[in-house]
Amino acid sequence: MQPYWHNLFRRLQGAGDAGPPPNPLITAAAAVCSRLYGLGAGSRRALYARGVLRVKRLPAPVVSVGNLTVGGTGKTPMAACLARLLMDRGRRVAILSRGYGGRLQGPTRLSDGERLYHQPPEVGEEPYWLARTLPGAAVYTGACRHAAGLAAWEDIKPDIFLLDDGFQHLQLHRDLDLVLLDASSPFGNGYLLPRGPLREPRAALHAAQALILTRFEEPRHKQQHAALEAEFPAATILTAAIVPVQVTAYPGGHTEAPEALRRRPLVAFAGLARPEVLTDTLRGLGADLKGFQAFPDHHAYSRRELQALADGARSLGAGALVTTGKDWARLGERWDEDVLLWVLEVEARLQEPERLLELIDRCSEPQ
Repeated sequence: MQPYWHNLFRRLQGAGDAGPPPNPLITAAAAVCSRLYGLGAGSRRALYARGVLRVKRLPAPVVSVGNLTVGGTGKTPMAACLARLLMDRGRRVAILSRGYGGRLQGPTRLSDGERLYHQPPEVGEEPYWLARTLPGAAVYTGACRHAAGLAAWEDIKPDIFLLDDGFQHLQLHRDLDLVLLDASSPFGNGYLLPRGPLREPRAALHAAQALILTRFEEPRHKQQHAALEAEFPAATILTAAIVPVQVTAYPGGHTEAPEALRRRPLVAFAGLARPEVLTDTLRGLGADLKGFQAFPDHHAYSRRELQALADGARSLGAGALVTTGKDWARLGERWDEDVLLWVLEVEARLQEPERLLELIDRCSEPQ
C-alpha cells in the first residue's frame, strides 16, 4: 500500500493525524464498496460453514489468534504470550504464519525452535519477530497454512499449532478461535473495508469461542467489556494489556528499562496499521516526543528515508530516534546512521491466563 492510499484509508476512518475527511463522493464510493465487500465476506464464511468449500485438518489441535480489524490489536505479541504459556506447560508449539511481506514462496521453516533459518526481507517481519522472541517455538510460514503445518509436523511433531492471524483463514480447521479487539475501539468506525477497518461483519464473531479485549484498562473499558458479553453471550470474554518491557539502543545493543526514555527528546517512526499506538505508549513513558513519521503497515524502508529521519531528528533537536521491535526486524536489525536509535519492545499480558488455558485444554481433548 502506497502512502497516498494508506493516508486515504486512515482519513476514511476519521484518523485526525491523517488529514481532513475525504471528498464526500469518495466516502460514498467507499461505503458502496464496503457493502459489496461485506456480501462477499459473509458468503465466503457461509460456504465454508455449510461444507460447500473444503476445510483441511492438521494432525494436532489448532488454536487461531486473529483479528476482526486490519491490525492494531496486538495480535503478534498475544501470539507470543500464548506460545509462552503453552511452552511453560511443556507443550511443543509450532506457529503458522502467512509470512506477509516475505519474498520466499511456499512452506518455509523460519525456525525449528533452536535455530533461525531466515530473516527479513526473505520472510515477513512479524513471523521473524515471533521466532526471535520465542526460543523453543517453531515458526513456519506459507500462504497455505495447511501445507506449512504439514511441513512442521514432518520436522518436529508439535502437539499444538498456533495459527497467527487466522480468523479469516477458513480453509484450515481450527479447534479454538481467539479474536482480539482493541478495548478503546473494538470495531473502529463500524464500517467494513475499504470504508473502515473491519475485515468481516461483526456478526462473524459468533464463530469465535473467545474474544480478547487488548490494551484493556479498568474501569475505563468496563462498558466495552459488558457490551461484548451482552452481544456474544456464548463467547468467553478475556482482557489483556500490551506493556513496554525494554528499550535497546543502536549501535551497540545496550538494553535498558523503558523508563530510560523519560524526558529524552526523541523523534519516532513506525510502519503500523495504527501508528497512534506507538506515540501513546511513548507519551505514557514520559518521552519528550519532538516528532513522529508514520509509514504504511509493513513498510520496507529505503536508505534515503532513513537518512531523512536522521536529518529530521537533528533539525528538531532530538538526540535519538525510536521505533518498534517489528520495525527493527524490517530494518534487518542493522543501523548505520549517526543518530542513536532506540528500539522499543512490548509484551502482551493476559489478565486471566488460566481461563484461556482451560479453553485450550478442552479443545485439545480427543473427540
